[in-house]
Amino acid sequence: MKLATHAVGILALVSNTLAVDHAFDCAVREYAFEYAQQLQGWRGADTMKEVFDGLELKTLCNQTFKADAFLDAKKVAAFPIQTELVHYVCPHFGSDDVETPGRGNEAAPFATIAAALESMRRLRSGKNKAANPATLVLRGGKHRLKRTLNFTSEDSFLTVQNYPGEEAGISGTIPLQPSWKREPTMSANVYSAYVGGLLDAGVTLLALRVNTTQRGFKATFPDRNPELSIFPKGWVPTSVNVSWTPPTPAKTQPVYVAVADPHLTDTTMFQNYVVGVNATCEVFTPPVSYWCSEVIQRGNDLRFKIPSGLAVPDSVGLKKYSNPKKAVIQAWRPSHWASWMWEVDEYDSATNNFTFGRGGFQSAQGDNIGAEWFIEDVFEELDSAQEYYYNDTTQMLYFVYNATLNTPPPPSLEFDAVVLETLVTLLGTQEDPVVGVHFQGLRIADAGPTYLTAGHGVPSGGDWALQRAGAIFMEGTQSCSLRENLVTKLDGNAVMISGYNRGLVIERNEFSWIGDSVLAAWGYTMPLNTTGNNSDSVLAQYKNGIDGTDGNQPLGTQVLFNYVHELGHFEKQSSFWFQAVTAQTNLTGNIAYNMPRAGINFNDGFGGDNTVTKNLLWNTCRESGDHANFNSWDRQPFLTTILNGTKSLIPQYNYIHHNFLIGNGGAVNTVDNDDGSAWYEIYSNFLVYGGHKSDFSGHDKISHDNINAMAKVYQDGLCVSDSTDNVPGHEDSYYNNRCVQDKDGLNVYQLVHCNSTDIPSSTSIVKMHNNSLYNPSGKATIQCGPAGSSPITLQQFQAAGFDNGTTIQLSPTTAQIIEWAKELLAM
Repeated sequence: MKLATHAVGILALVSNTLAVDHAFDCAVREYAFEYAQQLQGWRGADTMKEVFDGLELKTLCNQTFKADAFLDAKKVAAFPIQTELVHYVCPHFGSDDVETPGRGNEAAPFATIAAALESMRRLRSGKNKAANPATLVLRGGKHRLKRTLNFTSEDSFLTVQNYPGEEAGISGTIPLQPSWKREPTMSANVYSAYVGGLLDAGVTLLALRVNTTQRGFKATFPDRNPELSIFPKGWVPTSVNVSWTPPTPAKTQPVYVAVADPHLTDTTMFQNYVVGVNATCEVFTPPVSYWCSEVIQRGNDLRFKIPSGLAVPDSVGLKKYSNPKKAVIQAWRPSHWASWMWEVDEYDSATNNFTFGRGGFQSAQGDNIGAEWFIEDVFEELDSAQEYYYNDTTQMLYFVYNATLNTPPPPSLEFDAVVLETLVTLLGTQEDPVVGVHFQGLRIADAGPTYLTAGHGVPSGGDWALQRAGAIFMEGTQSCSLRENLVTKLDGNAVMISGYNRGLVIERNEFSWIGDSVLAAWGYTMPLNTTGNNSDSVLAQYKNGIDGTDGNQPLGTQVLFNYVHELGHFEKQSSFWFQAVTAQTNLTGNIAYNMPRAGINFNDGFGGDNTVTKNLLWNTCRESGDHANFNSWDRQPFLTTILNGTKSLIPQYNYIHHNFLIGNGGAVNTVDNDDGSAWYEIYSNFLVYGGHKSDFSGHDKISHDNINAMAKVYQDGLCVSDSTDNVPGHEDSYYNNRCVQDKDGLNVYQLVHCNSTDIPSSTSIVKMHNNSLYNPSGKATIQCGPAGSSPITLQQFQAAGFDNGTTIQLSPTTAQIIEWAKELLAM
């Protein structure tokens, strides 16, 4: 249903972007397109046209795409079949129930992947898998799954791939053949059909696909297309005066854990490992969180809590619902750091009061109220094209067909029921892993949403809550890979890398139209089994604790030259790459754009030794605030052996270099090293609308040889924002950078611990030297002290012994900046 008229404006936090110079912005976009071609031009004209459009080069810059500049890329992968043991699978070939001589060869293929997998297991049973590698070759067509494909160590050294040159897809759908009947009482063009006879016992319709690839949308108020409705479209604004019901008291008592030793000594905050168990965090799986600790250094106001209901005034225009207990209410957490979802448990039609049931666990941090919201999966709201409602009691499907009234969906229009949340699992153990299983050349699509069905946990001290689930789930693997697949139309996380994984390669895939995060890695840890008050032994049952030395984490994952776009349709706290309790990741050569939150997110500093290089990101943070292309936190220390082979809370350095990051949209920076972030070397990046940030005891971050073009760290013009109180010797560094301000009258540095009355006595200041600063006047000022302090000049700052060798010069031309960037990022 359409929303009643209200003033709807984009939140200030979302529109917090520079009033950029149009010529400069277009020059940056043009170079981004050139850089994309250098990274992945081999993908061909169709993909490069998508990148061109994603950069809005025609809309904003009046550029014309030239398709003839690109060679036609291979539309379908053609991997050679490299094993002697081969089973073929053709979705159009009869039934696996029929015995056929030579079943599995090219002339008599299996009809299902499950049957071929089981046959291959029998063939290789008791044999050395490495000496007897095998391949399942999928012929062209849609290979539908009624059950999840489960791979174990018995399936090691197995490749699943397309037949060379044929389009083969894995889909979690079953076809529907509805006999549509018009719903005469509905004002929209609504048709209904009984589909229960088409669904197996125990199988339900999780989502709908129309015409093979299009999503059906659950009936919603206000009307919204989850794929295309970018905030604020499709949300009831905060200008509507709704009433949020206060949080419900917890059913369980809290258990607090605080590890006194070992602890960090290089930081003034987050020295100890602390968590809370149960209490309001009882909604999480497991019920453990930093945000339920006895004392939360980041601020007790962020302690986890959620509203328990919502009362909506009649002026909003909700219809009176007969039975909305299947409905879901989604809401932004204030400040747009995450979105919440709840099942409706009770509803009072007289007062439009909704009482929440299960849910609210999709963000680690809490609040007493929500912000903008919508309600979905309500029969009475069926009024917009492509909306549907499925009654799982009567097994009736209702659909709004986009045509004139009384025009039914034609028989040629295909409808598929999504029936699986997880399509594929690779499930082994650290002692008996799945080794050498590869998926390549496939279309992997159509898994159901998990934002409510899969319980969310809090992986570590960052802001995220996350479901340990994905359409592709990997735990206990070695040397596996995903290569040159099209992974699309998955309504939850695309890939979950859980616990022990070594040497996973995710390379040259396209990930698009993903409902949640694309790639998420989340390890396990152990307690030290301390005794006395605040003992951590309670954490053993939850695979939680300070100790990560047992190796039960994803290490050494290679994420290379993937093309990622359109994600976070259903859960807004989502990213292209997320990691927690994970280390030694290599993110190289990826292109990622069009998402609601940060593109790359490190939830903690576990172990370190991560590399982020030669990536191109823009249009991140399109619907959220206080984030950037890259985001990190580090509020919990962990023991690992990654630094030098011995147990240590200090991680190895992380390296962010030679990236092209555009902090447009709602981004407040390009590299947002947030609370406690430490041990980063950030160098030789082209950072457009970004600068260096340090807050809440962030330390030991080194930024050098970067270009900060039209600098911004929350405030326009800032090359450096430093508000942290550091342990002496652990200050950040900023040197040999080129930082360009777009206008005069802006401070180049914000140094909260600078003493303007006695500058030489200032401590806890970023170590700066030999930077080149630019603005129209060639004059630089610095915020020396807290907000409101009178600015000082660069000359005064240098006279006090700081920032030696740094110069302030007149602004370079746009052409000069782009030339610098090309020299810096030369491939």
